[in-house]
Amino acid sequence: MRARCLPILLGVLWALPCLGGWILDGQPLAPAGGGTSGGSTGVVVSVDEGTFPVLRLELGGRWTDFMLKASTDNFATVVYEVVSAATNAAADDTNVWVYFCDDYRPDSRGWIRATNAVPIGEQLADAVNSEVTATMVFPSHECAVDWQGWMTRTNSRLVWSYTRMDGAEFEMNSGGTRVHWSPVVPVAWVKERTTP
Repeated sequence: MRARCLPILLGVLWALPCLGGWILDGQPLAPAGGGTSGGSTGVVVSVDEGTFPVLRLELGGRWTDFMLKASTDNFATVVYEVVSAATNAAADDTNVWVYFCDDYRPDSRGWIRATNAVPIGEQLADAVNSEVTATMVFPSHECAVDWQGWMTRTNSRLVWSYTRMDGAEFEMNSGGTRVHWSPVVPVAWVKERTTP
């Protein structure tokens, strides 16, 4: 009896992923190689375990530093804040990793990991001529607001905004009355933060 049931049980277990598609992160996906109507080849299923967002912040010109904030209610409240300049003591992610390139270093291609709580502008090879066109920001899981409650790529309410700084002053609107903010989204979600 057991010998007869085993092949049937294995067949049922093998067919289960085909019944209605896989469900990963609450999103239905067609199994790899599974067909769909219209002759398409289906969606390749992969499990993305990335819990660290990666954000690229455009700077350039005199802007060498930034303030980055995240919210899950369109900034009625803030779940994340970090400042790359010395005022970072008031921010809530003291283990953020920020990388930049310096066009006045011997090898300007290299990623330089910024020292936290020190303005990037003070870490440049040439304080007058170096330009930081962009930074790559890797938030940590050591946040004031527990990261597990909001830091996920499937959180459709999570939004990020940043403002540029020259190390001391924020970028302002044309009238000089309000801080100028720009929206930004993670370019990736990774399992481990980059360590060049």
